[in-house]
Amino acid sequence: METTPSGAGTPAPGPLVEDEIVRKLMPRIRKLAERLIEAKKDNRFILLRFHHDADGIAGALALSEVLRFQAYQQNSAVYSVKDAVKDLASLSHEGRPLAVLLDFGMNRESEEGLRLLKAAGVELMMVDHHPPSGEAIAMADCALTPWEVSATSNTSRYVAGYLASEIARAMGGATERYARIACAGDRSTLLEADGEDRKAALVLDYLAAHSGFGNNLKFYKNVLAKEELFTSIAVQAQESIDEAAEKALAGARHAKEGGVRICTFSLANVVRKGEWPPSGKVTTRVFDRMKEGGPLLCMGYTDRSIIMRLNDDAVAAGLSATVLAERVKNSMADFVDGGGGHAKAGALRARQGFVKEVLNGIVREAGAVVKKRGERE
Repeated sequence: METTPSGAGTPAPGPLVEDEIVRKLMPRIRKLAERLIEAKKDNRFILLRFHHDADGIAGALALSEVLRFQAYQQNSAVYSVKDAVKDLASLSHEGRPLAVLLDFGMNRESEEGLRLLKAAGVELMMVDHHPPSGEAIAMADCALTPWEVSATSNTSRYVAGYLASEIARAMGGATERYARIACAGDRSTLLEADGEDRKAALVLDYLAAHSGFGNNLKFYKNVLAKEELFTSIAVQAQESIDEAAEKALAGARHAKEGGVRICTFSLANVVRKGEWPPSGKVTTRVFDRMKEGGPLLCMGYTDRSIIMRLNDDAVAAGLSATVLAERVKNSMADFVDGGGGHAKAGALRARQGFVKEVLNGIVREAGAVVKKRGERE
């Protein structure tokens, strides 16, 4: 019988999910658990950066059950040079430091920042479920991503918070609830989430959007435990999203491209940068009200960003937010600063004054993909 990575001799818990992908991932999960246990035993300094959404926060909370670390909330999918320099100020004073990046950073846009960490001799661990790009994953001393064992439209549903929860479980933590919250936050069907899990994900997203509460994992955990405060925040967060979605939907434009419904709407007068509700939540709520009735590509946009949501029928028609983002980044390099995502959700950052051109580029690419698929069939 297998034992826990700590070598305590007690039976290792089985994974929360029993399927072929998780079976292939378990050796990697155990390897990361072993590295963290060794770092813990050696009293090494551990820095954790986690993405500022329910998925990243839930994963960080799961790891906090079994580890002590210095935590920073990451408000971008990119690990920038600025992030790296800030981290090196902490890491440079510690012997054999370990940096853990959770739910972000496995992309080519992060390579420059990651190179600085490696040049400083920092051990790097990465856990992410976004499709890797560039050489970022090769810079990690150890990495965990479902994309190394699978590459389908459903691969991203093995969310980072779930993966972190499995690592923590392998270290002896009881983290199933955090895994469910992470899945609820990213709308993953990997684990069945109940109403309380979905409310918890919403509350964490709401708190993360207010930078004043930034990096305090203990604060997040305390709010989840205080029923009256938890409920009050959940209601307030839900109502504000609904109101913003109504306003956005009122100005939406509808079209069709190759049998795919295209819905676009401006968020300029609906959301404010750095405030709740964020553009992604509003776009998702509008999408939820329209997603039935055939293939749908729903896009909310600000003066610089475009948020994409696709339903199952659109994915079945051959569309993917990740692929659309990559194609537009390649074909419109002078208009786009970056972007990415999952099969059903993604985003692009346009250069100032070019968001409409990028929107049109996405529509053209979507039409080309559907047309090509139709010709093959």
